[in-house]
Amino acid sequence: MEKSKVLEVLQRAMDIERQGKAFYQEATEHVRDPMGKRVFGTLAKEEVEHLRLLQTEYEAIHNDQTWVELSEAKTREPASTLQLFPDKRDAVFNIAADASDLDALSIAMEFETKGYNMYHQAEVEVDDPNAKAVFSFLAQQENDHYVFLQKTHEYLTTKGAWYFDEQEFPFFEG
Repeated sequence: MEKSKVLEVLQRAMDIERQGKAFYQEATEHVRDPMGKRVFGTLAKEEVEHLRLLQTEYEAIHNDQTWVELSEAKTREPASTLQLFPDKRDAVFNIAADASDLDALSIAMEFETKGYNMYHQAEVEVDDPNAKAVFSFLAQQENDHYVFLQKTHEYLTTKGAWYFDEQEFPFFEG
């Protein structure tokens, strides 16, 4: 994949992560349950970590370097300050004032699906093994988020309480 296309894909990915952070922060204000607030707050933090990783890769490619190995990209701080707020929000991912916790979960699942599809497609299109590893990792993260959100949605529908299983979603802070 040529450099301009790679930079375009990385820019689009960073935009998605910014929108995710904004959405999840908004969701923490809309959900009623404290566990729901915790879930969405943690997902907002995850989006920032994804953004940091993507910006690291963007800067490397932009500066005519090679892709940064995934393990290093996860911990490296980008040279420039993270832009945390999206330039423009996708209206599909806005939460109505009267939205229920289930509504917020449904929107979140759509969002994670959009991210997964984008990362999976990018993984298929790139040739560099480090690029493939980055996009594969991010696709897996989006899929894990989706699965957890789906289980939570089902649990809320049947049990009336937010789902939590440390084995399946261990990144929560204590």
